[in-house]
Amino acid sequence: MAPSSSRSTPQLGANVVPLARVQKLEAQMATLLHHIQPWMQKSIAESEARMEHRMEGMMDRKIQAVNKRLDAFELRVLERSAPATDISALQADLSSLRTDVDAILAAPSVETQASPTALADDTVLEALFSGPSRRSLHRHMP
Repeated sequence: MAPSSSRSTPQLGANVVPLARVQKLEAQMATLLHHIQPWMQKSIAESEARMEHRMEGMMDRKIQAVNKRLDAFELRVLERSAPATDISALQADLSSLRTDVDAILAAPSVETQASPTALADDTVLEALFSGPSRRSLHRHMP
């Protein structure tokens, strides 16, 4: 069987349309597209403008809601009472601290040599206040 060309023999159920008719339809479609294209572009631009306007309105409402919440928060913060500071008590404590520091600085520093009882006292204090691991080390030392 020889291969059939679509131009020479139409397939079953296919309608043959003359070339002139096809060219005329193409020209009409081009003219229609030429007339519709500006309208479509205008319609798209208007749709984009409406969408942008809606988005701006929505963003404005959201910004207003956030500002409203911020204002409410600021009011709550401002309404809180500040903790009262007793200046006279603070001055008394500071004066007492100065007196203590002055007494420490004015005390004569006498260097004494460690006596055997002081060394024993240090050992007792270390045994009392050191952690369990240090005590176990001291027990095992000769």
